[in-house]
Amino acid sequence: MLCRNVVKQNSPLCDNAASISKQIASYLSLIGCSFTFFFMMFHKKYKSFTNRLILALLLPSFIVPCTCLNRNFYNQDDNKTSDDQHLLNKTLCIASAFIFNFGIVSQRLIILCVSIYLLLLVTSAPRFRYLELSFHVFIWSTALMDSLIPLYSNKYENATDWCWIKEFKFQMGCYYGPMLTFLVVEICIYAIIIKKIREEFVGADRIDPDRYAWYKKYIKPIYYYPLVNIVLAIPTTGFRVYDHFHGDDPRGKVYCALLTLHATIFPLWGLVYSLMFLLDVDTRRLLLPSILCRDIYNASIGIVSSSRLNSRTHVF
Repeated sequence: MLCRNVVKQNSPLCDNAASISKQIASYLSLIGCSFTFFFMMFHKKYKSFTNRLILALLLPSFIVPCTCLNRNFYNQDDNKTSDDQHLLNKTLCIASAFIFNFGIVSQRLIILCVSIYLLLLVTSAPRFRYLELSFHVFIWSTALMDSLIPLYSNKYENATDWCWIKEFKFQMGCYYGPMLTFLVVEICIYAIIIKKIREEFVGADRIDPDRYAWYKKYIKPIYYYPLVNIVLAIPTTGFRVYDHFHGDDPRGKVYCALLTLHATIFPLWGLVYSLMFLLDVDTRRLLLPSILCRDIYNASIGIVSSSRLNSRTHVF
């Protein structure tokens, strides 16, 4: 689950395939995140707690591709760089590693909170105000503390061929251990959610239309986010496991294929979340050419009217 700029002693073909796929996926993810963000702002979708959770997902999904696109600041020959340039490269490498770790940890935590939110929806009626505050405190404080530990211990540096945590025990303690734990918890929670939804909401559109309308409003928009996240985590986790046990031969075809798949999927979260957001019926309706042109026209009229009102107020 790392973004490598250079793969360790791979064949040039494998290096190029992984690098190109990673860059394409990163750019697509940035485009998807930007589109979804401006779409939600334009239509004021952020007023819904469910959509605010999706907005929170866009932040780390935007950060991770940005760090994947940067160059390796510290993987340079010290004899060819001045002391000032070397210090700058090292500082940029540490900053990139810190932001990268913060992004991937916070993304996993947000998906965990989405799973908990869905579980609460199908089992009780949560108080959204305090629940949202609790989620944000948990997500950002945990991700920050997890990223500060390697920084305080001076473990962010050039880890062979990328900027991240160098020592394996810190990688296990600050990333692999928590991430795998959260993933297992998410799978267990999601299994309970599926069972509850099948028991209470399957066929509810015919039996209890009001309850089914509540399901469509609160549960359905984010129901598949944890599932898709879990599915996409399987190839990247499989690559890390294979790399740990069979990484001594990085020139193998299996290793190269898994690496390319990993490099493609890992920065692609933002695009995937954007496509899932577009699967919503109401969202697709707002993207119809006639409705889209109408909304843009009304927004432009509102801006012009507001500017005229402000100018008159200024004159008087």
